[in-house]
Parts: sequence; C-alpha cells; structure tokens
Amino acid sequence: MNSLTGMKATFKEIERSFFEIGCEVAKMLMGEFLIRIDEELCKNRNKAELRHKGARKTSIKTLMGEVPLRRVLYKRFTDDGSTEHVFLLDEELGLDTIGLISPNLVEKVLEHSCEMSYREVSQAVSDFTNQTISHQCVWNIVQCVGEKQEEAETRLVESFRENKLSGDREVPVLFEEADGLWLSMQGKSREKSSKGRKELKVGVIYEGWEKRYPSSKEYKTVEKAAFAGYMKPEEFKSLRDAELTRKYNVDEIVYRVLNGDGAAWIRNGHDLETDIFQLDPYHLAKSIIRNVYDKQARRHILRWLKSGEFEKALNKIDSLKYECGGLESEVKKLTTLESYIKSNIDGIVVYKDRKNITLPKAPEGIEYRTLGTMERNVNIFAKRMKGAKSWSEKGANNLSKIIALKMGKGFKDKISALIAGQLSQRLTDRFVETISSTQAAVKKTVKKSLYPIQQGQIPFSNCKVTNGRKAIRKMFDLKVFSEMVYR
Repeated sequence: MNSLTGMKATFKEIERSFFEIGCEVAKMLMGEFLIRIDEELCKNRNKAELRHKGARKTSIKTLMGEVPLRRVLYKRFTDDGSTEHVFLLDEELGLDTIGLISPNLVEKVLEHSCEMSYREVSQAVSDFTNQTISHQCVWNIVQCVGEKQEEAETRLVESFRENKLSGDREVPVLFEEADGLWLSMQGKSREKSSKGRKELKVGVIYEGWEKRYPSSKEYKTVEKAAFAGYMKPEEFKSLRDAELTRKYNVDEIVYRVLNGDGAAWIRNGHDLETDIFQLDPYHLAKSIIRNVYDKQARRHILRWLKSGEFEKALNKIDSLKYECGGLESEVKKLTTLESYIKSNIDGIVVYKDRKNITLPKAPEGIEYRTLGTMERNVNIFAKRMKGAKSWSEKGANNLSKIIALKMGKGFKDKISALIAGQLSQRLTDRFVETISSTQAAVKKTVKKSLYPIQQGQIPFSNCKVTNGRKAIRKMFDLKVFSEMVYR
C-alpha cells in the first residue's frame, strides 16, 4: 500500500512530519528549561565574584535539532587578582567540555564513526535525527574526544606509577593479547614513517571465555577491555599494566598469559614469574605456510612444534634447505622461519599443554581456551582504518582510542564521563519536577484533542450460531474465517 488515503503522501512522509513536529515541541520546552536554569544561576550567584556582562545568543546542537538559547556571560575575579569570562550555564551542564553539542548527539556521532567514514556518519546522523551535521563537525568531535581519552590514559598511567591504583576484582588467570596494524600515513606523518606506513599498537585484556548462550557452540570473551594508539613500547606496557591494576587485585592473579606474534614491543617487560608468553597460533601457522614450499612438510613442522618436538621441526627445516637444491630465495625463507622459531621457542607450546604450569580452577561459567582472538580484534580497526585510506598520526590515534572504547563494556558511560558534566542535586530536582509537569500537561492536551475510537462487532460473532442467524449473516455476505476461500 503506497499511501494511506487518496492523498499522495506516503506513510514515510507522514512519520517524518510527526517526528519533526515532536522535535520542534521538544526544542521549545528544552529552551525554556535552560533559560529558567540560567536565570536561577544568575539569581543565586556570588555577585562579588561574578559580574553580569549581559546575555549572549547561541544554540545547542541536539538530537531534536538546534535549540536557540540566550545565556548570561559573567566576568569572574579569581583569588590571584586575574579575571576570566565564563558562562555559568555551560559549566553547570558540562557544555564547556566539548562545545555546544549535546552529549547524546556526540555519543551517536562517535558510535557511527567507529564503522563509517566521516561523510557517511554526517549523512546517517542527519537522516536519523533532526539535526544536520557536517563531516567536518564529525571529525572535530572525534578529535576532541580522542584527545580527552588520551589525557585520561595519561593520568591513569601517572596514578599507576605513583601506586595509587588498586582494583578489587579478583581472578586467578588474566589473558592479554597484543598486535599491530600498519596504516598508510599522509602529510608530515608520512615523512616520519617507514615506507609511508606506521604501526598502530592494539591490546586487549579479558578473563576467559563463556558460551554466547547456554546451548551455543560459540564463545565470547569475558570482561574484555581494549586500548590502542601510537605509543612507544614502554608506554604501551605502562598503559596495559595501568588498565589492569585499575580494575583487578593483582596480588590475587596467579598467571598473566600474553599472546602475541613475537614482536619485541609486545614482550617488553613481560618477564615476571606470573607472566606466561604464548606465540600466537595464527602467526606461527602463517609463517610456516609463507616460508615452507613443501605442503606436506608444513603439516609435519606445525605438528612437531605444537607438541614441543622442536629438534624434529628444526632438523626438517635444515633438510629442506638441501632438498630445494640450495635455491637462494627458498633458503632465505627457511632461514627466516628458523630464526622466528628459535627467538620464540619458549612460547610455541600452548599454555594449557605445558608441563611446568598448573592452572587454577576457572571461575564458574568461565572456560580457559586456546588464545587467538587478536586477529578478529585487529580486523575491527582494519575495517574502519584500512582500504584506500591514509591518516595523520594524530587523526588515527584519536579514532583508534574511540574504537577501543567501543570494543569494551560500558561505551556510553565512558563517553559520558569524558564529555558530560553532572548537574547539582538542586538542578536535578528542578529537572525532574519540570519533566513531570510537562508530561502531565502534554498527556492532558493530547487526550482532549483526540476523538475516541468507536468499536463494533460483526453481528452474532459472539453468540451461539443458529440457522436463522446464519441466514442473516448471509444477507450481508458475512462469513466465518473457516468458510472463506482464497481467490
């Protein structure tokens, strides 16, 4: 059905029209509420400290559209004798953190930015809200929030170094994985990179695996947290330890199992008694396939390595050097594989199969499985950041931190903590009071403006069927559903 009546308006257009009407009403109500809050702040301010400098017009970008607003500017006198100009309303609502954009709109922009280009985000937000937003504004939001997340991480690392972090969550085993993603650079960032590319560091932490649902054969990681960015090896290690210490009681952790491809920056500082390194099974198999020309030999080498029979694997590699006839390219590949195995020989056997390790019992509902989730996690970054795209180091760093936040739990809460201020209890009570009275008034108005729907029934539909009643129904060509025939 293309239209509701003889009119040419479609249901899609009708829905959009009512949505826009609702947004206009919501904008008006929100604007009035903010003006009242600003008036109350003006009335209750410390007049000796804050001097009224007149009202200024502006607007706030929200999900409903732009809300016009007049707010008072104040000249503040500080204790050291200096002065500054402030808007009390902005400080009270937390709008001084990212500009005159509502936290809900920022949240939507960031959520889409993890999967779409900035132009696509601009179009999607404009389509699904009543607010038009440019791709440049989307870019600005990502940069601002990304920088705030980096500042939060810096403060977290400083607290860790000063021994101010102490988590209370207790787990016997904690799993950590890390890998890199090479991105194409642009501008000045390209000049400082290697062959026009630079490696983005990505790490995840989780407690184990659980079934997606009770009868599922698929598993998901438990309490996953992710972090990413352009960092030096020691900075990456400090951030990983800080994230861990903030949440967990490290004294109760028996083992920390680290999975990686063997890169030096991944293993940096991972050498305590509780630390276990495991070479990523995917990268090990990939290296064997890439460097061994004999398919049958590949299977034997991989099987021997997994079972800890390293001598057999290395001897086989040596024999392959002669079997290929000393071909330089093949010998070079086999030598590369041999060096890779020897440098990571302590992490080749799966952690669960090592004789010198006795794993504690896993918490209820959690399983300890074979590591190797990192490739999928890196693909989340790759889908957004690779594929005919190039980045500045700053731009890639900021977006990667947003994606890492989204991969973990509580994305919306974490974003709110970065950009949204908390209202005082007095203003919160005022908001609740305003919303309650507004809802009551709207319901009363809507009830008066609507006509009640008159409902009826098919004759004799809820009565005992008799021959007479059947005859009456047939007069009006009314049939029961069991007698209806599709034609």
